[in-house]
Amino acid sequence: MADNDVMEFEDGAARGSRSPHGVYDVGTEPDPLYSLANERTYLSWLRLAVTLLAAAVAIDRLFLEHPWFGSEILALGLVVVALGACGLGVRRWWAAELALRLRRPLPGFGAPLLGAVAAALVAGGVVVLVLTPRG
Repeated sequence: MADNDVMEFEDGAARGSRSPHGVYDVGTEPDPLYSLANERTYLSWLRLAVTLLAAAVAIDRLFLEHPWFGSEILALGLVVVALGACGLGVRRWWAAELALRLRRPLPGFGAPLLGAVAAALVAGGVVVLVLTPRG
């Protein structure tokens, strides 16, 4: 099999057996290496979301006895960014898988702003933790 060849299946075995049908019932089956790489990228987005949620829980727990308005905003901001990362990961997986199946160019990456917001929130959390008086 040459680079970017399609997988040939007997009796249409690949059709109708997977979900979401909006992705898998379109186009032709790409080389599994491309689909698996796309899946790994999605899992990276999911790991980012889980990490951001863990950071939000950590900040919330650190200020449990003495809640501070800034800590609550920071924790909620991290939750919002985590939800955005999860949604963006699904959207990018869907678009890339469709592009692979339809033999179209892969979609561009238009979300560096999400990474910048996440980094700013985490940096803000570090500043809050460092500047908060111990008591």
